[in-house]
Amino acid sequence: MKRIVCYILISLILTGYLSCKKPFSPKLTSISTNFLAVDGPIISGDSTFIALSRTTSLSDTTQNKAELKAIISVEDDQGKLYPLTETGNGNYVLGVTNFSTARQYRLDIKTTDGKIYQSDFVPMKITPPIDSIYFQQTGGSNVAFYVNAHDATNNTRYYRWDYKETWSIVPFYQALYEYNNGAIVNIVPGSPDDVSVCYKGDASNQIFIGSSAKLAQDVISGQEIGSLAAGSEKIAHIYCMQLRQYALTLDGFNYYQNLKTNTENLGSIFDAQPSTLSGNIHCITSPTDVVIGFISVSTATAKQYNLHYSDIPLPVPVFYDAVYFANLGVGYEGSTITENYFPPPTVDNCAFFNQPPPVYLTWILLFDPAATYNKRASTALAKGDSLVITTAVANAQVIGYYYAPKQCVDCRLKGGTNIRPSYFPPY
Repeated sequence: MKRIVCYILISLILTGYLSCKKPFSPKLTSISTNFLAVDGPIISGDSTFIALSRTTSLSDTTQNKAELKAIISVEDDQGKLYPLTETGNGNYVLGVTNFSTARQYRLDIKTTDGKIYQSDFVPMKITPPIDSIYFQQTGGSNVAFYVNAHDATNNTRYYRWDYKETWSIVPFYQALYEYNNGAIVNIVPGSPDDVSVCYKGDASNQIFIGSSAKLAQDVISGQEIGSLAAGSEKIAHIYCMQLRQYALTLDGFNYYQNLKTNTENLGSIFDAQPSTLSGNIHCITSPTDVVIGFISVSTATAKQYNLHYSDIPLPVPVFYDAVYFANLGVGYEGSTITENYFPPPTVDNCAFFNQPPPVYLTWILLFDPAATYNKRASTALAKGDSLVITTAVANAQVIGYYYAPKQCVDCRLKGGTNIRPSYFPPY
């Protein structure tokens, strides 16, 4: 929701600024705010999520001004209502509902100040499946993603996409053991104590639309749906995109096209000038009130795409990194040094060297002398700023444990969760 509000505010400011022939300094603080912003499509065959918020001024420190305690319903053109439930922070949800293609639908909203808002009635459209998703390396070795789709009935013509993304984060060293209540014990792979892989997520923050209206066949081919820089941590290991596709009406397509133009494609006098952005939601009780948003009605189709780092022949950013070690087959008795060379900490944080070969930034906790072992273990590990990696072996005998700085071992320090989502492929 916050992204849509930002799009609109930028659009309003640019409209006023670029439409004047004489230079002037806009008084941004005088621009009216507190507009109701409505975000989310009505989905048939799945849950419908609607977010309500209020726009704020650029000087306002509040990042998201949620609209709470509103009464929201989906209404069909025969007056049947499907009420949504408030879930907090301006979010409202309608459980899985199958809407009839013979009916048209709109969104009804009543806010706590007594104002009533309604969207226009919109026909329910059927969204065709996503045919395929693929990637290509673009200039500078960036990775761009593309989608193909088609409608054999030639009834869609206008498409929109968004996605959720999840990626794995693997620390430089992987721990096989942990220090727990004075003892060093095995870590069960995949357990809450396993900090060898974490998972972070985000949602798309751009507008992706496409049209086949000028083509004889309803085919979308090679539509770009986002890109990632070569050095992004998202593609350092495994990247998972969950793409959703929606069918739009012509009015809906034009709304998102204007929104995209006003917020993404302005930058020079040769670009298209900002246009008035008009959605399909209106305040019934106060017709002059500005309302931000467009309500579309359709089914949604989805497809997941998994990208493994080994599929991307990206250049190595620095000469000495984990790939260098991995290619030499370096490891610690089963503990691996990962090819995590994009996000820090990298070799520069977890090893040091004056000349090859590198010296690992690890320490060893020896069993001997046994009389001082417990004290030395507690001193080294009890604070939690260092973690056990694996066993140290000499002459086929385990003589102690290797341990390293927590930042080089614990994936949780880079954010996310160490609990693998059910949809995420194994590492």
